[in-house]
Amino acid sequence: MTRHQLFKILHRPSPGTRFAGPVSYVLSTLIIINCLAVSLETVKALYEPYQMLFLAIEVVSAAVFLVEYLCRLWVCVEQPQFAAPLLGRLRYALQPLTLLDLVVLLTFFAPVDMRFLRVFRLTRLLRVLHLDVFNQSMHAIIDAVARRRHLLVVSVVFMLTAVYCTAALIYVVEHGAQPEKFTSIPETAWWAVVTLTTIGYGDIAPITPLGKALTSVIVLFGIGVFALPTAILTAAILDAGAREKPVCPHCQNMLEP
Repeated sequence: MTRHQLFKILHRPSPGTRFAGPVSYVLSTLIIINCLAVSLETVKALYEPYQMLFLAIEVVSAAVFLVEYLCRLWVCVEQPQFAAPLLGRLRYALQPLTLLDLVVLLTFFAPVDMRFLRVFRLTRLLRVLHLDVFNQSMHAIIDAVARRRHLLVVSVVFMLTAVYCTAALIYVVEHGAQPEKFTSIPETAWWAVVTLTTIGYGDIAPITPLGKALTSVIVLFGIGVFALPTAILTAAILDAGAREKPVCPHCQNMLEP
């Protein structure tokens, strides 16, 4: 197999490219098997009797990913921007997706089990698997969110301000009654976060009448403040979906696909 043929299989697959589909499906299946294996290894009743099977999956996967990575480095010079034999391959190796491939490969040798990161390799295979529509949708959402980044920054500032003010206020009110729980403003910030997000673990709670009254108002306030990022992201996703639909040039109404 020539370098150009291998390049078309790994980088520029098309319906007429031989072996492109099977190679992509095998890699995708291997990634999914790895993610399942990482999860099942944490089940002691499954890991102990099938330890050799899990080890075999890991060794085979690491070998396949290593071969694929080296092949990608070898054929990347088929692209004009990476045509230089040495510098071109170095530039390609520093691309975000290629760095992701390297990180996934290095998880085999990592002292901390980071193999779950392999699931992110599926993003590279979206195009290869002819899932362009999902790839385009992802970029549309990213662009829509980027256009609202200033709103997101402002909403995050509101959230941080609410947490700080809430923590400081409740500390002043409750510290005298519960000095062992509301020990400081940073410690009270934990209570403020779980309260404003309406999680409320219950491990810390105000006991004074004023503290309870303030908490009631704070919870209602937190629902609105902490819902802002969700509303902004929802609007971004709806906007991304609307932009993907064709528009009639005469009436400007959305056309159904």
